[in-house]
Parts: sequence; C-alpha cells; structure tokens
Amino acid sequence: MKPNKYQQIVLDDLRSFLARWRLSNNPATAFSEHWLEKGVSRMRPYHLAATNAPQICTKVPTAGGKTLIGIYALQEILNAMDKRQGEPRVCVWLVPSLSIKDQVLNRFNLAGDGYWLALREALGHRVSVLSKEDLLSGSGKFNAQRVREEVVIAVLTYDSLRSKKVEGRKLYQSNSELSSFDADISVSEPDESFDSDSLVAALASLQPVVIVDESHNATSELSRESIDRLKPSCVLELTATPRQTANIISFVDAMALRDELMVKLPVVVRNLLDQSAVISHAIDLQKRLEAEAIAEQSNGGSYIRPIVLFQAEPKNKTDSLTFEKLKDQLVKDRNIDPSWIKIKTANVDELKKEDLLSPNCPVRFIITVNALKEGWDCNFAYILATLADRSSPIDVEQILGRILRQPNIRKHGKIPLNMSYVLTASTVFSEALEKIVAGLNRAGFSRNDYRTPDAIEPMSDQQTTIQGQTENATFELTATGDLLSTTNESSQPTDTNTTATASDALEPATITKISGSKNYSVDSTIQYGEHANSQLDSAASKTDGQYIAPEQREMMNSFPIRKDFVAEIAALKLPQFFRRAPAGSLFDEKNGGALLDKNMLLEGFRLVDCNINDFKANLSSGDVAQIDLKELNAEGIADYEPTRISLKPHEITTLRNYLATLTPDAKRRQLSGLVSSWLGKMPPLSEPDLRAYISKLLERLTPDELDSVVEQQNVFVETVRKRVRLEMKNYRQKTLVQWVRTNTVFSVENFSFPKESSPVSLYAPTSNTLYEREEKAKSSDIEKAMTDWLAESPNICWWHRNHQSRGFFLNGSINHYPDFIARTYNGTIVLIETKGEHLKNDDSDTKVELGKLWQDCAGRKFRYIMVFEQTPLDGALSWQDAIEMLNAI
Repeated sequence: MKPNKYQQIVLDDLRSFLARWRLSNNPATAFSEHWLEKGVSRMRPYHLAATNAPQICTKVPTAGGKTLIGIYALQEILNAMDKRQGEPRVCVWLVPSLSIKDQVLNRFNLAGDGYWLALREALGHRVSVLSKEDLLSGSGKFNAQRVREEVVIAVLTYDSLRSKKVEGRKLYQSNSELSSFDADISVSEPDESFDSDSLVAALASLQPVVIVDESHNATSELSRESIDRLKPSCVLELTATPRQTANIISFVDAMALRDELMVKLPVVVRNLLDQSAVISHAIDLQKRLEAEAIAEQSNGGSYIRPIVLFQAEPKNKTDSLTFEKLKDQLVKDRNIDPSWIKIKTANVDELKKEDLLSPNCPVRFIITVNALKEGWDCNFAYILATLADRSSPIDVEQILGRILRQPNIRKHGKIPLNMSYVLTASTVFSEALEKIVAGLNRAGFSRNDYRTPDAIEPMSDQQTTIQGQTENATFELTATGDLLSTTNESSQPTDTNTTATASDALEPATITKISGSKNYSVDSTIQYGEHANSQLDSAASKTDGQYIAPEQREMMNSFPIRKDFVAEIAALKLPQFFRRAPAGSLFDEKNGGALLDKNMLLEGFRLVDCNINDFKANLSSGDVAQIDLKELNAEGIADYEPTRISLKPHEITTLRNYLATLTPDAKRRQLSGLVSSWLGKMPPLSEPDLRAYISKLLERLTPDELDSVVEQQNVFVETVRKRVRLEMKNYRQKTLVQWVRTNTVFSVENFSFPKESSPVSLYAPTSNTLYEREEKAKSSDIEKAMTDWLAESPNICWWHRNHQSRGFFLNGSINHYPDFIARTYNGTIVLIETKGEHLKNDDSDTKVELGKLWQDCAGRKFRYIMVFEQTPLDGALSWQDAIEMLNAI
C-alpha cells in the first residue's frame, strides 16, 4: 500500500519542512521558509506552540487517505529527528472516537491488511501497535526495552487523554507496572499535575511523536493542554478542516483526489418538489445506478451495489418524518424489501453485523439522522437523500462525506458510477444548498466540486458562461464559481459552446443555471451529471495534474507569460538528459528512453568497494559536528543535514560499560549495528552495503577511537554521511561522462515552462521579462547585477529568474537549477549560473562540467555559462567575459 501521487506530494512537503527545521532548529523559521519556497507570499505567521517542538498540519479532503499519509509521515518524522533503533521511538496516535480507535487498532494489527503492510514498509518489521489497556499493563507489552527495539504506536482517543481534573484518570495515576521507565522519567522534566510514575509520565519522558487524526475535533484549550502534557517531539495534525491557528504545511486540492480515483466527483445536487419526490427520486436513481453497476460488472468491472443514505428528521415535532416512519413508508407504500433497509442512529445500529461490500449483503437503503460521522466507510454509498426540514439543526455535512469515496479506487466505464448525488427538497433552496456547501467545506471540498441544475441567485453581467442542455432543460456554467438564477423564459436548445478564460484550467466551471421546463426524471439527473463530469475532465486535462488548492492560490502572486511570448513558449521545450532504456526495461519510456534520475547513475555502485585509505574519523574535535550545509535539492532537502542523536547519560553509561566487556573485534561488530542505526537509511544504497562499509571504516579505528564513537555519535555519523554522499556523487559524475560518450545518455527537448509564475519578491516590471513579473534577486551582488543587465540588454529578447526547486534543472550527477534562463534575439537559449567568490566550492566544479555536457548534447541553439565576479574556475567565465559572450551570441 504505497502513497499515490498527491499523498507523496504531501509527504514531500513534510520532508521539506522537516529539513528546514533541522537546519534552523526553529519551527517558525522553517514554516516561513517552506512557504516562501513554494511561492506563497501571504501565509500567516507560524502559530507558536507551548514547546519548541514542531506542531504542523496537513489539509487533505475527506476520503483522501489521511491514515496512510500518517503512517508514512511517521517514518519521515522519525528519520528527521534521528529516532533510530536503540533510542525510544514512540508515537501517540490520537483519534476522535471509540469506533475509529477500534478500526485503527484492528487494521494496524491485522496481518496482511493494507495498513499493516504500509506500517512495515515505512517503519520496518519491528512495529507494535498498542491499545490503552496494553499500555497500562506495562511490562507485558509496554516497557523501556520494547520502545528501543521497536517502533511503538499507542492508539488512544482524545477523551482518554483530556480531562479538566486528572484525578481518577488511569492514564494519570500511579502505575507500578511501568517501573521499567523509572530511569527515563528521572531525567525528564517533572510535571506536578500528574503522578510521576503514571502512564502519561512515562510517555512524556519518551517525547513521543503525536499524530492527531481528524484534528478538527481537538481544538479546545483542554485538548491542546492534554497534548502538551505528553511533551511531544513533534505534533502532526491530519484533517480536512484545520483549526484557525493550525500551522498548515500542505494543501490538497479535491481534483487531485478525483485524478487518483479516490472520490466520486462531481457531486450532483437536485432540489425536488417535496419529501415524497426526494424518496421517489432516490429509489429510482438507486435502481438506475444498480442497473449501470450490473452492466459494468458484466463487462469485467467490479461488483458495486449502490446504496442510498436517507437522512431522516429528528423527533422534534409531531409531523416529523422520523426514521421509523420512513422505514414504514418504504416497506408499505414503496414495496421495498425490508431486508434492503437498515437503520443507523445513536440508539439503533442494524449495521453492526453487516458486510456492506459483500455480494451477499442485500442492503440498498440506510436510514440515519445524525449517526454517520467520521470513520464510517462504505464505498457503495452513492446517494444522500436528506429529508430534514430546512430549519432543522441537523447539519447535512455530518454525513455528506460518506457518499464521496470511489468504489475500488478505479474509474468505472459507466460514467454515472463515477459521481455522487445529493437529493433535497426546500422552498428556499439557497439555504439548503448552503448547508451542502458547508458540508463540502467540512469535507475539504469547495463550491467547485458540486453541480446543480437548480437555480439560486441572479447571474452578474460579468460572468463567463458555457451552455449545454439536458433533455427539456437548458443550463449554463460559470467559470467564476458564482451561482446563477432560474429564468422563466423558454430557451431553445443550443449547441455546446465554450467561452473560456484563463481560470478555466484552474477552477472548473460550476453548472448552476436552468431555464425552460424543469425535468425531475432520473434520466435528466444522469445526463446532467454526465455533462458536468465531462466539464471536470476537460478542466483536469488543462492542468496536466498540477493542482494548487484554492486556499494556497489565494496566498500566491500569480503572473502569466507575457502575451508577446506565449506562442513561442508553447512550442519551446528545453533539453534534459534521458537514459536509453535497456531491452525489456521497466523504465517509463519517452523518446526512446527515460528521464535520467541521478540514482540511475549509481548502477553497479558498491559502497564497500570504495577506497577508504584517506578516511579520518575527526573524533578528537569533541562532540560538535562541523558540517557543510549545502543548498536544498529538488525536494527541498539539504544535501548535508545535522544529525541530532540524543542518547541520554544513563544510556551512554550503560552502552559504554557493555562495550568495555568486549574484545576490539566484538566491539566493532556491535558498533557497526549502532552506527548503521544512527545513520539511518540512505537510499538508494542497500542497508547491507552501508553496514559493510561502516564495518570497514571501524576496522581502521584504534580501541580508544572506538570508545570515542559512543561519546561523539554526532561527529562520527556526520563524517560518515558526508563521505558516503561524496562517494556517490563522484561515481555518478564519472558514470554520466561515460554514458554520454557511449550515447547511453542523450538529450531530449522535454521541459515546458509553466503557464504561470509565482514570484514572492517582485522585480520591477520590464518589457523583456518572460512572465509579467519576475522574482527579485535576493542573494549575491553578482546575481542582482545580472538581473539588472538582462533587463536592460538590447540583445536579450526575454529572460526568466529560474526557481531553485520548482523550475528547470539540469539532471545529472546532481540536479542543477541555473539562476537564469534567457533568449537572445538571434534565438540562442542561455542558461546562466552566477557565483560570488564565497560560493566557489566542489559543487561549482560539478555544475560547470554538467553544464558543458548538457551544452554539447543539446546543440548550438543552447548555451550554458557560469559567471564569477572575479576569478573563475576552469570552464567558467569572469563577469566581463560573460557579458561579451552574451552580447555576441
């Protein structure tokens, strides 16, 4: 069970933030830098938590797979904090209800389940998932040794942790079963609000990672205090609707879920004449969808049995259509088989023993009032028919999310099976629709994700419309997302005509107007939905899968390509390196090969074979790691990151005493495993190769140096990490040169400029910038000087300040993002890298060589230059020589 495309983007965002936090040791700084790097200039400041530990949030719509994200996020957090084997690795996973707690525990512990497999893929095979009862039992399942040998995940509800008075709460009471944690508790900061030998005290002494699932349920001050008592090393919130002060590091757009076949979008909303019409339409629509499902299965599709969720009225007045009355009406008046109907309310649960996904299950109608909240999943739920009075306090949003999940995570051949449906009856439909919109908002969706043929408000003169037709009704779509009104004028059917704006590819148009005679038949609903679905397909094709959530877009500066250059840029593609795909290769082939990834260049690399004669352990410098902090790579991660191994004094003493009993060879074997654990994974290197290399290094150390490894873990680990990365980079560069010579690697015009740019700091507008505004240089003087020269040069047709993690890059032994891309009037495309004297380093040599290889492969239309203020490296140019070249080509 691997993360899909948008889930991986969320994890990349997390990794980017954590890398910046590691470098600054300040979550507020990391938060600000994270968003500036993504082009977001108006994100509000980081909301400070009670501790200096990061407290961050990811916003993912309902049905987006937050649990799977949480599993792989835990891996990223533990790695970033250097929580290795031999150190406590504990996660407190908080959920909002007992039902969700039981669901998580069951799936995390059920061998072969997708979540069970994901835990072991992400965290290794030594994982324990414990309940509150397991934790309280202490020595049986939760003890100081286990948290150092395994990753321990404690699944708890909010209510078990939060309390105004901790007295009487088992988690806060003295517990002799937890005596193995006495040494950990003794060196942690005391908290007088609970017993020092309680479960909470033990957890707090281990500084757990806290994952807060559905964190919108934990917004109270009491909830925050309860989490703070755990003294977490990091808090990650997972929710579709973050609290106002949440430090959101990632937004997911609903269309990304649709692309990954996670949800049934659009949501088609029908406003019918009355409750009876809602019931009739729901029954007929269910029959139609089931017929589509049967036809789908007969053509090789999966089994689907569409289900209707009826939201009945509460018993607050004599004429309410309650769940009892509704079931009676379905059976007696509508001739529905009683076995097809189940009730789920706070006091009646007829679903407890039902496997709703089984072909043997007859259920097609579920009646509820307010019971189906988070955690209830049935991918066969397609229709929400709400019978609640428009003035009722029942909120539609509480169960709207239950119909959104796409069955079998696949696109179905029958289009109606790819959508979801909401039926309601209201004399004031705008109020009912606002509840539905609120429900979408709570589920992490927006107005862009629903469609209704029933009108709401007048259309403004400024709106751009798209016309279409469903049987006897004509409707219009607006690209602004505003809602349109009904007109009583009859209108003739029109051919589909699109008047598109630049926003069409970003925010799918909203179908909202119907004129002429209304048609409440199921066919009109289906046809209307199919047309709406095609509009979403069209919008998705224009974005090429690159979605920016509306909340994020609102905080960005967005500037299009200048009109003078649009046609040219649409046809322009910059060359990048491709590797020729070997016969029978699994590479994603394009133009006869696959886009070169730097790790491909490690083919045949064995770390253990590298020469280590010049290796120095640097153990005499004390436990202060001297580290080169290089630029962030394409994923926003520093090439060299500081390790923070935090063995406690008693752990160091215990380890040192144990090692003192061993012979030098036995000591090396033990340290090999420890150092490997401290170092962590270094993809794509195999762990056996890495461990063999560490053993080889330890053989060079004297007995005294072996003792120093324990005392100076950070220094030794950083020395090893830096050396390993240098070996890999040198091997990649050597392989690249060889493959270019043998035509195993060749250039393909591949990279296309995005249609919009999102600069944070704006350079003054000039007529020759590629985009209407460009990023202002903010580092070296030479970079600022080059910006001004390009803007004023009579030989430069257009220029662009290349983004240093999201822009064009030369893909070789490193991913190199040149500072500028420019075109001269004779048609030459020039990549320009500027270097102040203080930036002359080993990477500069690598970049110069990579640029020359790229230029030789790309042809005379393309040039690469590296410019220094004064003394250039071999292959680079001085400022004066660079300007002369740029004026000449």
